[in-house]
Amino acid sequence: MRKTNFRLKHVTAFAPHTVGITYTDNSVITVDLKPLIESLAVFAPLDNPKEFASATITDFGFTLEWSCGASLDSDRLFEMSLEQAGMVSNAAFRRWQDAHRLSLTQAAEAIGLTRRTISQYRTGKRPVPRTVSLACKGWEVEQTAA
Repeated sequence: MRKTNFRLKHVTAFAPHTVGITYTDNSVITVDLKPLIESLAVFAPLDNPKEFASATITDFGFTLEWSCGASLDSDRLFEMSLEQAGMVSNAAFRRWQDAHRLSLTQAAEAIGLTRRTISQYRTGKRPVPRTVSLACKGWEVEQTAA
């Protein structure tokens, strides 16, 4: 189970667009920032290797920041690592459930799981597998078609 304390301990910038992150609980992740660099103007300066290498930990370990002013929260970095590994973050699952105003029971019925499993995904006690994300998207398509 992932702790709720998403404080950063160490960062390493790997060329050209990847960062290695160690959290205070000693968990380690790798995140490819190329999609952000290519799609959001605030991250565009990170395409410069020197700027990318300026990554530092700020805000008592809750933020990764570059000298150009671009920054990412430690929890968002963790979510991105899950997404890039084919997993869905628990926060993204909660947003899906909340966006559709589904109770635990309704969400369980919608995607064919137990109420207990939905609760574990929602609270972060269990990682959300990609198949569940696909089931959520499939349910949304069915709702739109109906």
